[in-house]
Amino acid sequence: MNISYIKSKSFYLPSLLFLFFALLYFFSFQQGDYKYYSMQRMLTQWDGQHYLSIARDGYEKFTCQYSPENICGNIGWFPFYPLVGSTLSFLPIPINILMIGLSWLSFWLALLLLYRFTKKLYSEKTALWAVIALLIFPSSFYFLTVFPYSMYLLITMLIFTFLFQRQYLYLIPLTAILAVTYPSGIVIVLPLLYTLWQDRKTAALKEKLLLSTSVISVGLGLTLYCLYNYIAFDDFFLYKTFQSQSYYAHKATFPFWTMYETLTTLPISHVIPITLIFIIIVFVLFYRKQLDIRLQLFMFGILLFTPSAGTTDCYYRHIVVAFPLFILIGNSIEHKARKYLLPIYIAASLLLIYFLYFPLYKMGNLM
Repeated sequence: MNISYIKSKSFYLPSLLFLFFALLYFFSFQQGDYKYYSMQRMLTQWDGQHYLSIARDGYEKFTCQYSPENICGNIGWFPFYPLVGSTLSFLPIPINILMIGLSWLSFWLALLLLYRFTKKLYSEKTALWAVIALLIFPSSFYFLTVFPYSMYLLITMLIFTFLFQRQYLYLIPLTAILAVTYPSGIVIVLPLLYTLWQDRKTAALKEKLLLSTSVISVGLGLTLYCLYNYIAFDDFFLYKTFQSQSYYAHKATFPFWTMYETLTTLPISHVIPITLIFIIIVFVLFYRKQLDIRLQLFMFGILLFTPSAGTTDCYYRHIVVAFPLFILIGNSIEHKARKYLLPIYIAASLLLIYFLYFPLYKMGNLM
């Protein structure tokens, strides 16, 4: 990292915003009513406990005591994020603090890349507001938790940076890694396949081979993960077996039908319908078809991935990695009429954070 970059707005603006964001939540976690005795525990709720246990003890599978026909353990969570934590466990830092630090560091680096990427795509003004739009999103505090979203966003930003710079060789390991960081990592094949089709007549043979290999790497990463499950637990499709159980009930479904069922069956005051309505309104207000198709494909893939699995559970945190949406929101600052939508977005987001998402999370009621 050269000195000129450190002195530039591309470094210190997103860094200062990250610092303000992290400190604000650091103190906010310890104010008002909360369930857990420490901030460390508060940042390691729900699935965070599984990621922590994988990093600390590895994968475990056992028969559920309350339901002998079902499988319990931590084998339903993807390996790369906890694997990095486990690899760094030689450091003289408690594993829970190490995992939190890994999330915070990954998020800071991801914001630097998001700012730089958006600046090249549009302008410095759009880049600044894209970062602000992401930070102000009602469930953005999940980037600070022991969940893989920060690392997912970092890897994704690296992939799109190299994709737009046509440095396709770097995509090969990164797409494989993303595929085993979180289930929605498979969505990355959409912009890659579109690039292959778009450049089918102009790209050199080497570029086509590298792009094709990066697509194949997604499948290779998942295959290696399944192969581990076969060797360790004698079940190549263990992840699917686990997630298909009645508790999770994941199955391929038309996404809009899942969203419709959610909106018509859950109370309108429930956090999931509120999230869906909020996202639909934000999308309608800020969407512009001029956004690069590859970014649109990734954005739509993330927004529809969870409903495509037959559920909207935890939708509010699954979509925080849909960074092109925040670029769209940030880009509205460049337009005379649409820039007045930004204060509405900020006000609505702050209200949702303060009165809904954050209190629910602190009380342990938001998965």
